Amino acid sequence: MSLALNDLLICCRHLEHDRATERRKEVEKFKHLIRDPETVQHLDRHSDSKQGKFLNWDAVFRFLQKYIQKETECLRTAKPNVSASTQSSRQKKMQEISSLVKYFIKCANKRAPRLKCQELLNYIMDTVKDSSNGAIYGADCSNILLKDILSVRKYWCEISQQQWLELLSVYFRLYFKPSQDINRVLVARIIYTVTKGCCSQTDALNPKFLDFFSKAIQCARQEKSSAGLNHVLAALIIFLKTLAVNFRIRVCELGDEILPTLLYIWTQHRLNDSLKEVIIELFQLQIYIHHPKGAKTQEKGGYASTKWQSILYNLYDLLVNEISHIGSRGKYSSGSRNIAVKENLIELVADICHQIFNENTRSLEISQSYTTTQRERSDHSVPCKRRRVELGWEVIKDQLQKSQNDFDLVPWLQIATQLISKYPASLPNCELSPLLIILCQLLPQQRRGERTPYVLRCLMEVALCQGKISNLESSQKSELLKLWFKIWCIAFRSISSEQTQAENFGLLGAIIQGSLVEVDREFWKLFTGSACRPSCPAVCCLTVALTICVIPETAKARVEQNICEVNRSFSLRELIMKWLIFYQLEDDLEDSTELPPILHSKFPHLSLEKILVSLTMKNCKAAMNFLQSAPECEQHQKSKEEPSFLEVEELFLRTTFDKMDFLTIVKECATEKHQCSIGFSVHQNLKESLDRYLLALSEQLLNNYPSETTNSEVLVQCSSLLVGVLGCYCYMGVIAEEEAYKSELFQKAKSLMQCAGESITMFKNKTNEESRIGSLRNVMLLCTSCLCNCTKHNPNKITSGFFLRLLTSKLMNDIADICKSLVSFIRKPFDYGEVESMEDDSDENLVEVEDQSPVNLFDAAHESGESQSITGAISPLAEEYLSKQDLLFLDMLKFLCMCVTTAQTNAVSFRAADIRRKLLMLIDSSTLDLTKSLHLHMYLVLLKELPGEDCPLPMEDVVEFLKPLSNVCSLYRRDQEVCKTILNHVLHIIKNLSQGSLDNENTRDAQGQFLTVIGAFWHLTKEGKCTSAVKVALVKCLKTLLEADPYSEWAILNVMGKDFPVNEVFPEFLADNHHQVRMLAAESVSRLFQDMKQQDSSRLLKALPLKLQQTAFENAYLKAQEGMREVSHSAENPELSDELYNRKAVLLMMIAVVLHCSPICEKQALFALCKSVKENGLEPHFIKKVLEKVSETFGYRHLEDFMTSHLDYLVLEWLNHQDTEYSLSSFPFILLNYTNVENFYRSCYKVLIPHLVIRSHFDEVKSIANQIQEDWKSLLTDCFPKILVNILPYFAYEGTGDSGMSQQRETAAKVYDMLKDESLLGKQQPFQGKVPARPRNFQSLYLVSMTLIPSNI
Repeated sequence: MSLALNDLLICCRHLEHDRATERRKEVEKFKHLIRDPETVQHLDRHSDSKQGKFLNWDAVFRFLQKYIQKETECLRTAKPNVSASTQSSRQKKMQEISSLVKYFIKCANKRAPRLKCQELLNYIMDTVKDSSNGAIYGADCSNILLKDILSVRKYWCEISQQQWLELLSVYFRLYFKPSQDINRVLVARIIYTVTKGCCSQTDALNPKFLDFFSKAIQCARQEKSSAGLNHVLAALIIFLKTLAVNFRIRVCELGDEILPTLLYIWTQHRLNDSLKEVIIELFQLQIYIHHPKGAKTQEKGGYASTKWQSILYNLYDLLVNEISHIGSRGKYSSGSRNIAVKENLIELVADICHQIFNENTRSLEISQSYTTTQRERSDHSVPCKRRRVELGWEVIKDQLQKSQNDFDLVPWLQIATQLISKYPASLPNCELSPLLIILCQLLPQQRRGERTPYVLRCLMEVALCQGKISNLESSQKSELLKLWFKIWCIAFRSISSEQTQAENFGLLGAIIQGSLVEVDREFWKLFTGSACRPSCPAVCCLTVALTICVIPETAKARVEQNICEVNRSFSLRELIMKWLIFYQLEDDLEDSTELPPILHSKFPHLSLEKILVSLTMKNCKAAMNFLQSAPECEQHQKSKEEPSFLEVEELFLRTTFDKMDFLTIVKECATEKHQCSIGFSVHQNLKESLDRYLLALSEQLLNNYPSETTNSEVLVQCSSLLVGVLGCYCYMGVIAEEEAYKSELFQKAKSLMQCAGESITMFKNKTNEESRIGSLRNVMLLCTSCLCNCTKHNPNKITSGFFLRLLTSKLMNDIADICKSLVSFIRKPFDYGEVESMEDDSDENLVEVEDQSPVNLFDAAHESGESQSITGAISPLAEEYLSKQDLLFLDMLKFLCMCVTTAQTNAVSFRAADIRRKLLMLIDSSTLDLTKSLHLHMYLVLLKELPGEDCPLPMEDVVEFLKPLSNVCSLYRRDQEVCKTILNHVLHIIKNLSQGSLDNENTRDAQGQFLTVIGAFWHLTKEGKCTSAVKVALVKCLKTLLEADPYSEWAILNVMGKDFPVNEVFPEFLADNHHQVRMLAAESVSRLFQDMKQQDSSRLLKALPLKLQQTAFENAYLKAQEGMREVSHSAENPELSDELYNRKAVLLMMIAVVLHCSPICEKQALFALCKSVKENGLEPHFIKKVLEKVSETFGYRHLEDFMTSHLDYLVLEWLNHQDTEYSLSSFPFILLNYTNVENFYRSCYKVLIPHLVIRSHFDEVKSIANQIQEDWKSLLTDCFPKILVNILPYFAYEGTGDSGMSQQRETAAKVYDMLKDESLLGKQQPFQGKVPARPRNFQSLYLVSMTLIPSNI
């Protein structure tokens, strides 16, 4: 041991000295030693090496805890009655002890969090839970917990599920029993942080914890104090978002319980804006859960109780008053104030209006029960306050008319806009004209134009709404036409106003789209002069106009004052082209240094190119429609991300079977379906003009390069424009691709890209020039958007091929070199934060996989040294920790990946294999350090982007590509967000794994590496160490594996030395403990029945072999039922109502998917549904909802027809059950739409009676006859042919030792003899004569059959 450590060890031992003065001396020495550089270096090294025999930070911390314990004991046993100065010195002593702990933790974790999480947590928890210590050190320990533990990502990932729950319980108790020592706001912040951690790292939280939150809200009402309430409510929101997936009913009940209290707090307490924001978010969340995607009734997937309806009315009344108060504050406030209300409040009000507005109710008297106290509610003599509220569109119209003040008007314009936009059907036809009249009156009143944008947006939504209505009366149409014409004129005249130009163009486009007015010649002049410049709204409006209307051929050019030449007629199309390309620059093009808008404005992808090309076609409208109807690739369809809770709302609707995606998801045929482009003729003069204009624009850029205005971004933009036009021409069939490559436009595009490449090359040796990083990022994003790797035949794909040909080998290699330089660039330590060291887990269960990986995946020992580079509870994937150079590097990486992927199906000017090798060198083990945030991002980008879905990598590259996978999973195995991201990013690589031959060593190696990781994750899920988000991602991986290898020839997981084929593993997720996981597995179960890769000539998916399908159905049905049985035993427990409901939905979904996708298992699946009504309590109305949709896809007009076609089999299987409960009267006839058993018997006795007769159940035959008031013998006569059809086959049985068959033959013989008896059918002649003698063998069976054939056949 070094001398420095020896001194520290001696000092630590002296901290336990019995004399206080000695301890005080040692404390000062201790402080000095723990910041001594040599001591710190040794402690760091020993902590990282995890060798317990040396002194490390944890050992020192244990000494420190003993010292604190000794000092605390001394303080506790000291005399209580002392002077004020003594009391003050004791207080100071406590503060010194707390400060010492905080100082020590800061010293130990300054460079990396080296103290063990468990040691720290145990100290914190023991101190806070101890009543005496909690009072002394509770506040400081809580601060340590919040700032030094919960803010560190490494600790965040190491806290166990039980510890998260214990932390939550402890701090909720502190919240309810506040002390002057611990600030309540601090406690609330800890509750929020712990809830966030618990929900992101575990699935541990259950509905029992809702009681804590409910109690906290009640306390806020009683104490009239909102201290910390915003943090508690924010924690509740996180909790509810997680909990609602599994416990929707319970969460709705909680909303019914707490929302009245929150309404009271809002009205009776003075709340700050931040608390109101959180309450609004909570209200909105409850609306989403009660009414997913606006579902109004329970039949459509909503959840509503009488109490909830009352809450909605009270909430509506409260928010209307709140909006009124906001308007009042705006009117009388000094200075400038935004006239608009925040969008979250507007969206909430619109959602509530959608639920409570109806045409029959204009006003309603509501009871404001939330204003009374609990005691008053129990005292029935105290009446609830009642209040009349106005409802319906009358309210909105009144609010828009009663005040001329913008602060009063604008919020209601926002509400109307949001309501119509989100729920177009909520605007009744009868309200169209009155609303338009009001909006039309508001439009010209422009006082400073503040309200005008809101009026225009509202009008745009009304126009879009009316465009979808097809049942308007002719008189109403006439009135609306006059109004829309007036609105059109106002918008047209205001188009030059820059403040409202975007809204005006949006309104004009919506009017054109709905064909609400006839477009005149004046409209087209907007796109020829100086009234407005080309912008995104203008281009979108022009696109709609060209799609809907026929463009006039000519237009008069305006005479400029300084031009004396004779006025001549120009083609309107040519004027529009010049306006788009040059916009007032054409006269001084050569001398102009200003760039036209077309080069520095952002337009929708290929929108300009489609307009320009369609303008040159003889049938412009047809051409535009053809281009617009081209199939979009996913890359260019992606808009801004939708709210995360939308996924949960859709899950609710799938659980209630109001959304059934499995009926609509049909795999597109692999062969591309080309649209017919025959018949399009081009105006040669216009095409030549367009070429000339584009060449002139390009020449202007090249002449001005380099200059301040002509940067690389503009060059790429222009180059993209040129190849985009060529791509659209090729798609139209005007020119061939080879012809396009030889064209002047393409050559000019190459020149532009060459110049752009030069500026990129200049950056190669100056990667630290931050001034150029932003511009270069824009170039990379622009280049990436020009590429398309989908298989659909569309303008995007053709343009992508052209753009690829512009990329030279030098440019690609330069970008690859810049990537290499950026990734190895040494940054300052604070660029990433301090390095963390993952600690060893003594209880870590290892996943042992033999002969597949050189290390045990997720092995704790594999984590030695530095393993994560991000401190703080923020995810290592967060962009906050990336520098500008890092972001540029990742953008370049995505671009190179896209180039390499798309190059496999296109001719290119660079060697894609060389670039791919350079990319793979970035993840070489000698340079890759996955503990760094940038390297983690880099590997995830490569995982996602490099293996194209339909462009497989060479198998030897796949092997190299997968080598770091097990390492990164091991390093971040506790970080659930990273694990989820990894699994979501590996989906494309799975399809690569199925490309190679199984005999190839590289193929086997790659498959083995990948399956090792998947097997390890599966093992962790079984041990409960993965959250639902990770399990959902894992199910997606298994689903993709089944698509790649439907027979599980190589998709076999080897865990703990045992092999598990994926097609056997997959059904296990049907019994998972999380609803979202189960539902995803149920919806994806078709992969066990169909080969998703192969299709026959009719474009149907190929069915898997019969035996595989039957085995798959048995496994899936057993697993789904297994989950049902676990819950059914405790069905009386109200807390399990959600679980039982969800499990039923999973069972029904699984059977429905099989029924839809597998003709082989169709009958089995249908019988399973019938059986589940009895055994599992499946609700018939849900089953009927599913069967109606399924039968519709099968071509049946009515559900009864579909069920009747299978009734014979269903009854046979039903009666085959020996259980006495399986009688015909218990058959679920409601599934055939029969309301009672009598109707069922009367309609279906010809199917039912033969099955009873063959079983010799004549008593039941008589019972049926009694029920339908018919003679049972006549029923037998009616059913006689079917009875014989059921009986005769048994007589062909020769006997093979099957006792069951022998018994059935004997029963058939007895029944036959009984029917032959004269008292039954012996004297009757249903056919040619009497019932023939019983056949003895196959020959006599044939003779009997012939005698039964009617003579007229």
